[in-house]
Amino acid sequence: MAREPVQAASRYVNALDGLVARPARPEDVEEISLLSAPFVDDGLLIARPLVELAEKMHEFVVARQEGRLVGCMGMAPTDTPTDKSLVVYNLCIAPDWQGRGIGRHLVGVAVNIGRREGYQSLLALTRYGGEWFRKLGFSNVPVSEARDEWRTLFRPDRRSSLYRLILTSEQSRD
Repeated sequence: MAREPVQAASRYVNALDGLVARPARPEDVEEISLLSAPFVDDGLLIARPLVELAEKMHEFVVARQEGRLVGCMGMAPTDTPTDKSLVVYNLCIAPDWQGRGIGRHLVGVAVNIGRREGYQSLLALTRYGGEWFRKLGFSNVPVSEARDEWRTLFRPDRRSSLYRLILTSEQSRD
């Protein structure tokens, strides 16, 4: 891969009613932590210490509205010899900004990056319920059908579901 996925995000920044999505910067780490905290408290996101978030800042895209952080999303490649998927994680939108298309916009950034960088699919694990991902074209992947590379994403104690959006014409999971 020529560049980190999020570095490519600057090519896909567009506005949605004044919304600006851009690669995260080191100064965003505390705001990402604060935005994620209520979702961590509700068991919907995995707790990540500030140090870990800072180390993964290159994987994040943030959404800002009028200077306020209103959404974020991490992206990390699986990039194994048998699978080239982009994993979407820590996707969260400020509660008072939900329902305005910000999450859809961030996933759209991931789709654009994934296609441009030659990824086969986007993967998302969620405890929230998959209906939202299904509306975006993702399909549920039962654990029994998950590739070995994807099984490492599951945390049995979290009871998450895996969703996949195919980005290429590849139709098989083998």
